[in-house]
Amino acid sequence: MEKTIRRHKFGYIVGALFCLLGLIALIAVLWKAWPNLSSDPNPLSAFGNSLWEEQFSLIPGVQIRLFYFTFLGIAMLVIGASIYAFSRQWFFLPGKTMTLQCPFCRKSWKTSYDRGQILCPHCRHLVHPRLTKR
Repeated sequence: MEKTIRRHKFGYIVGALFCLLGLIALIAVLWKAWPNLSSDPNPLSAFGNSLWEEQFSLIPGVQIRLFYFTFLGIAMLVIGASIYAFSRQWFFLPGKTMTLQCPFCRKSWKTSYDRGQILCPHCRHLVHPRLTKR
């Protein structure tokens, strides 16, 4: 059997959009916190302090702390990556399609011949079908 992949374009687009928005949010947090990080001798503690103290204004009158904006960016990255990963499906396709004939009811059907015994779709007998065409 052959293994093939099916890609959903809408899932790729939505996943990439969420990842892009998450990266933009994280870059905006680093851009806002950079003045405190560059001047402090201990940049890790300065980054932690600036996450809780500084605020980011997206819309005038609405301010969000940098910690919440960081959390939003990481959540969007995780959601976007999981949407992107789950927008693919693996299928197993049979190799050849053949026309088989039931020895009891003499009716034919097309299917892949992967097993020795097959349940006839017409008379519901478990049979060894005959190959009629290739």
